[in-house]
Amino acid sequence: MTYPLTVEVTDWGTGRHPQVPERGRAVRFSYRTTATAPLPETRVQVAVCAVDSADVVLLCDTVDVYEGVGVPPVETGDSWIGPGAEQGPDLSETARVVLLPDQLLGDGRAGDPKDHDGYVPPRLPTPGDRLSTT
Repeated sequence: MTYPLTVEVTDWGTGRHPQVPERGRAVRFSYRTTATAPLPETRVQVAVCAVDSADVVLLCDTVDVYEGVGVPPVETGDSWIGPGAEQGPDLSETARVVLLPDQLLGDGRAGDPKDHDGYVPPRLPTPGDRLSTT
């Protein structure tokens, strides 16, 4: 079974975040979502990771790429990851930006151990983790 939503990075770059330029470099990225059928969830999150040329994670964060009911048209969005409040990784080493499935939220509480939905989201990669490309 294939999930009826595709999310792809359409552009990215590094630079100083306009709201906190004193914190150093951040990664700006644009993405496009395309749904081929109605989605049962009300919200879809993906992990966005900046990785270096050896596929080592420099920084990851999550972003909501879909909120609503039904089939959205092709939609575009953009966001930033980084910089952190503390001195973080050198994001100028970013070789690419990857998207990883994170959470499908149907009732707003998915992943909450108290609701017993059986879903445990994957661990968000942390700086230094190597992503498998196979």
